[in-house]
Parts: sequence; structure tokens; C-alpha cells
Amino acid sequence: MTKILVPVDGSANSDKAIRYALTLAEGKADLLIFLNIQPNYNNAPNVKRFATQEQIKDMQEDASKEVLDHALEIAKDSAVPIQTKMRIGDPGREICAEAEESAIDNIVMGYRGLGAVKRAILGSVATHVLHETPCPVTIVP
Repeated sequence: MTKILVPVDGSANSDKAIRYALTLAEGKADLLIFLNIQPNYNNAPNVKRFATQEQIKDMQEDASKEVLDHALEIAKDSAVPIQTKMRIGDPGREICAEAEESAIDNIVMGYRGLGAVKRAILGSVATHVLHETPCPVTIVP
């Protein structure tokens, strides 16, 4: 079974990656996995001060569902089966972990997501994935 992982965040570059992955998958892939990564608020005392763990979890699930529903709308005419997943944590690490756990054959992702300033300060998620993933990575500009 050939599997393609597409990290999605609702950005324009993420949408481009979805469209490219759909084209790439036609006749070549058995499964597309759309993955959304939500921030981990466990070490954010200001968030924990105003919200319970259950409220935080609900917020993460709602935000992820919105992004994944948007991705599924783009892919609504796909003949390739699509699975959606949410993970919580550092995007680069979580993408690599999902790729390994799900035995992914290829990752298709946009070069820049919603966090352009974060990318400049903390380093690129795409660069992290390129260096740490166990499979080929296609970066869509």
C-alpha cells in the first residue's frame, strides 16, 4: 500500500500541497493522510489559568476539525481514499513521528505555513522534516 502524508494548516501553501498531492496520488497511491498539528498548551500557564484541560482539548479538536474539513473540501472529488488525523505538539517532530508510525511512502507539504514569523525565528518545519523524516519529502513552493 502506497501512502502519502499531507500536513495541513489551512494556509494557501498548505492548499497548494493538497492539490499537488491529489495529482501525485492519482493512480499511484492507495491512501492520502491529511495531518493537522495543534499546539501543545501543557506548558502554557496563562492558558491553563483560564481554561480547563477539557476546554483546551475541545479547542484543539475544533481548530483541527476546521482545518481538516477545509482540506477535505478541496479533495472532495478525489478517487483516492483519504484519512484525517490530528496530533498535538511540535509540527516538525509530529510530522516525522506520524510518517514513521504510519509507514508513509512520501510526504507532500508546503514550504511555508501559517507561522512565517515563527519560521524565521525558530527554524523551518519543512527543513526539520527534510532532515529527520524516514521517507522522501516533496516540498511544494
